[in-house]
Amino acid sequence: MARVPHPTKKHPALTYQEPTLVKVGRYSLTTFLVLVVLSLLYVGAWFLTSMQLRSGLQDWFAARQANGYLAHYAERSARISGFPFSVKATLQDVVFAPPKNEFAQHPWVWSPSELTFSITPLPWTIRTLNIDLSARQTFSINNQSYSGTAETALLSLDWMSKGLPDEINLSIQKLALAHKTLPQGVDIQKLSFTSARQSDGNYAFDLTGERATLPVGLRGLGQRLDDIILRGHLNENFAHDGISPSSLIKWRDAGGIMEAQRMHIQYGPLLLQGNGTMALDGDLQPVGAFSARIQGFFETVNSLQRAGVVRGPDASMAKVVLGMLAKQPQNGGPATISLPLTIQNRAFFAGPVQLIDLPILNW
Repeated sequence: MARVPHPTKKHPALTYQEPTLVKVGRYSLTTFLVLVVLSLLYVGAWFLTSMQLRSGLQDWFAARQANGYLAHYAERSARISGFPFSVKATLQDVVFAPPKNEFAQHPWVWSPSELTFSITPLPWTIRTLNIDLSARQTFSINNQSYSGTAETALLSLDWMSKGLPDEINLSIQKLALAHKTLPQGVDIQKLSFTSARQSDGNYAFDLTGERATLPVGLRGLGQRLDDIILRGHLNENFAHDGISPSSLIKWRDAGGIMEAQRMHIQYGPLLLQGNGTMALDGDLQPVGAFSARIQGFFETVNSLQRAGVVRGPDASMAKVVLGMLAKQPQNGGPATISLPLTIQNRAFFAGPVQLIDLPILNW
């Protein structure tokens, strides 16, 4: 007779199911602990970033002072804020100017009433330093002072780069600086500048601006710059260790050049479009060769002659030579001339004609 097996009963431990309330509580506790740990890490990162920003700014101002720059701010009013979303350093009564020239004067002085530096302390944004330049400011040059504000003036850069920042972004809109007595001040409707170091060692840049009235200009052409586009790059790891005479000599000797892939300038009666290259000579002065299409050249030469920038004989020769090369469009419009532009021996040439002498660059 076959044996009938007894029915088996599973142990309660094998069929136990955790109550939903207990399961939710355990997950909630785990999530809470993770958030607490992440929050503590973020708070630590915020305070570490704030200390690095404070010391970085102090070191930067001290280094500029050691190199002869005028660079200081009101240390007692400097403050760190922005927790928890960003790290902000606010400096007040800032004064900045390059070293004194041969006349024992600073070429220009920039004095913003306030500068705000900000960093978001996250791994993918920690290298980007944002600087708000829109506060009320004074710019002094040639014994003239201009004061005002900007609707937008923001500079962003890679502050952890060794030399020239690997990335720079500058955006200015509606900057208006008025002179106390003169009717014409400094006005920039729109200006944008970006630069980035490429993987091949080139340092690419792109500058665009429109409707700008500058504090200084070329005599005869005024201070109004209607339109400018300059796009190109500098090769051979330009300014990887900073900009100094020694680094520029090293860059020059390695075959360093600046290639302007596109130039578009509307300055007074002059419209210039072209491209070309520039380099540095043995005295670290610029030399270059460009191919350009120019409109308004007769008006430009006349303006330079009236202002005394170009001598009468040189102006007459320029108009004769350039006039022979001018082409009148079949559909009408201003005459256009295509010719080489060169910079050599601290002089600017249009074709074979020397137009103006260039100032010495002191690095």
